[in-house]
Amino acid sequence: MDSFHEELPKGDDTKKSFWQKKIGKIFCKKTLYSRLPFLEWLPKIRIASLVSDLIAGLSVGLTLVPQSLAYATIAGLPPQYGLYSSIMGGFMYAIFGGTTSMSVAPVSLLAITIYPVVTKFGPEVAVFLCFASGIIEMALGLFNLGFLLDFISPAVIDGFTSAAALIISSTQLKSLFGLSYKSEGFLNTLIQFFTHVKEYRMADTIMGVACLIFLFSMRALGRLKLPGDSAVTKIVSKLVWFLSIGRNAICVFLCAGIAVNTYDPLSEDTFNLIGNITSGLPSFSPPPLQTTNVTSGNKILEFWELATETGFLMIMVSLLAILEALAIAKSFSDGKKSVDASQEIIAIGASNIVGSFLSSFPVTGAFSRTAVNKASGVQTPISGVITSVMVILAAQFLTPYFFYIPKASLAAVIIGAVILMVEYHVILPMWRTKKSDLIPFGTTFFAGLFFGLDLGIIVGTVVHILIMSFAKARPTIEIKATHKEDGTIILVMPRESLVFPAADYFINLVKKAISKEEKVTTVIFDLAFVNRLDFATAKSLKCLSDDFGGSGAEVIAINVMPKILTVLQGIQSKKMNVANC
Repeated sequence: MDSFHEELPKGDDTKKSFWQKKIGKIFCKKTLYSRLPFLEWLPKIRIASLVSDLIAGLSVGLTLVPQSLAYATIAGLPPQYGLYSSIMGGFMYAIFGGTTSMSVAPVSLLAITIYPVVTKFGPEVAVFLCFASGIIEMALGLFNLGFLLDFISPAVIDGFTSAAALIISSTQLKSLFGLSYKSEGFLNTLIQFFTHVKEYRMADTIMGVACLIFLFSMRALGRLKLPGDSAVTKIVSKLVWFLSIGRNAICVFLCAGIAVNTYDPLSEDTFNLIGNITSGLPSFSPPPLQTTNVTSGNKILEFWELATETGFLMIMVSLLAILEALAIAKSFSDGKKSVDASQEIIAIGASNIVGSFLSSFPVTGAFSRTAVNKASGVQTPISGVITSVMVILAAQFLTPYFFYIPKASLAAVIIGAVILMVEYHVILPMWRTKKSDLIPFGTTFFAGLFFGLDLGIIVGTVVHILIMSFAKARPTIEIKATHKEDGTIILVMPRESLVFPAADYFINLVKKAISKEEKVTTVIFDLAFVNRLDFATAKSLKCLSDDFGGSGAEVIAINVMPKILTVLQGIQSKKMNVANC
């Protein structure tokens, strides 16, 4: 690293061209360490930290393997795509990521988002979306454009997540009760479920309900604290905690063991199984840049047609992936340094770009698995690499045994994960939600639930922007009248900044208040709370000053900030006096 200089001497700066200075900043040690965080933590690895990372990586792997199979089915993909999508996130995030405990792999939110196009175009479109969203994420990160996400409010994301949770859960009712039907959309899925529920399969129903009870019981067990602090108590507590962490894998493989011994393909009283899963790993090859439209007679779509068909979706997938990752990074940051949003975005983008070469669908950070990683005592991002290696081994050697996994057990795992998602992303944030956020939340929720998740996030964002615009157009303005013997003094105090949508409202409000008085001798504009005044509103202020000054009233502006004073000087009002106090 000695070839990279920390900082150029000040005297040399004047002798260097613009591009030399830029290149110097790019290749300085500080920039290099920020863009490749592993250079900082890799030399600090010790045996103790490796043991902690091994335990954490295995713990996350036990959660990830069954979840990845389940999330692939949510996306409308063959189960093996879940394993393919769980490989590169660990490696790429270890290189580019800045949060020690982040687990990057498939999540239910992105899976349900891409489901409609997967059913229309097949698995190739999921891989294409992974590559395209990765490119968008990488560009946003490299050019520091993460601020664009500020236009999507937490209330909109909470509404989107809540709608997605209900949609995902509704799609799993079929597997949970062993039913068989086709459906599209939340309402249609519920209608189909209640139409066919009388056809439920007893074996699947019993197993699905039993799995849900087991999963929530194990989760509750993991939160119990045993009395005492003896060595035996500590060992038992750790064992119970580890069993709780691995509850998804335990549940799925126990059910698979039951199915192995009871499965009879000729009997209707047996379980619906996940079936054959392609063994091994896919070849490392470029992502598909064309696909077929299954609903249009297998018509081949070239790159630009495919990009046009999925254009909005790839943007939405990118934004959701980034928002999820940044929320997790901020929640699990160790507090020693601030979260570098651009670097986190780059890490997610790299995970999706490289992952698409192994047939991955879009991935991002997962809250539940990151929590497992953190609770397991993770020390470095090496734990993600260990998790990825575990997935590779599972894909290579264990897939023949996955044949016997009952669909009902995977449905229970999905529902359990969705409930956790709602708990962390909706219920807890809702305690801090303002009443003004309920409208965009509700709009996003109902639009996403009944008209599609993509439309939901658009409508919710537009509604929230309109609400904020209305607030700017109707600022709080206090007007007080003080009556003296020689006339009335009017005090006008805006409680926030004044911008052009509020110009007419401001003029009319002040004129209406003054018109009620018989004789106004002085009009005082107290601008103490105005830290922004655009030219249009300043001109409105000039018009008011000229009108009142022309009728004999004295117009005074007080408590004017320097930058506001500059604007007022620009309008050149001869009737307004500035008297800061």
